[in-house]
Amino acid sequence: MSKLVKTLFLTIFALISIISCGQSSESNGPKAVESSNKTAKNTKEVESKLIESHSTDFSLLKEEPFTRIESNENCDAPVVMEFFAYQCPHCYTLESEAKKWKDANKGKVKFVAIPTHLGREEFGSFLIVHHASEQLGLLDKATPALFDRIHNQKKGFTSPDDAISFLVSLGANPEEAKTAIESDEKIKTSIDESFRLLSKYKISGVPTIIVNHKYQFDVTKAGGYDKVFEVVNQTLKLDSNCSD
Repeated sequence: MSKLVKTLFLTIFALISIISCGQSSESNGPKAVESSNKTAKNTKEVESKLIESHSTDFSLLKEEPFTRIESNENCDAPVVMEFFAYQCPHCYTLESEAKKWKDANKGKVKFVAIPTHLGREEFGSFLIVHHASEQLGLLDKATPALFDRIHNQKKGFTSPDDAISFLVSLGANPEEAKTAIESDEKIKTSIDESFRLLSKYKISGVPTIIVNHKYQFDVTKAGGYDKVFEVVNQTLKLDSNCSD
């Protein structure tokens, strides 16, 4: 049995510091909450009009519903990245909106789901199963099933065989599922790349969205769960170094 599988429930990869599901510690104080509420109240009407008209002219807003970031990452096509954690209730709530957007934009825009366990090693097995399911071409099925497993069934993974059975239940061949779970190098490479991006963009809370490596926002900044992918659509129309 591989070393990675033996440590399925105690991931040993180097992690960056993730504060929480939702806002970072710096934004949790009373003053920050009051300021956030005031900004939301002042911009709600104008932002609503922008959303309804699908405009990309944010000059009327006192604060853009995203942060412009500098990055040297390359993208040969438009790309949307979602940083999330399966155990995060906010991420679970956003998933229904994400699925609708992904279904509507399949083949048009690359969507990259980047999971983290928020420094909670007991959820490390979910990262392994996520990346194994991606190898097997089952990620679209696995994502809602993994969210359901935590939030509704209140279950984790009791053993590597349990993880393999989960993949088989999604349609994987048993031998291929076993190989995917035990593919140390492929899974380690995927997890390392995820944490590289988490560190690079200093992600301090999830869910966080980054469009074309240039525009970053979360649920609060976007104005609500139902607004997140409207802002995604808007920022995809803005200037970008990504190819069309």
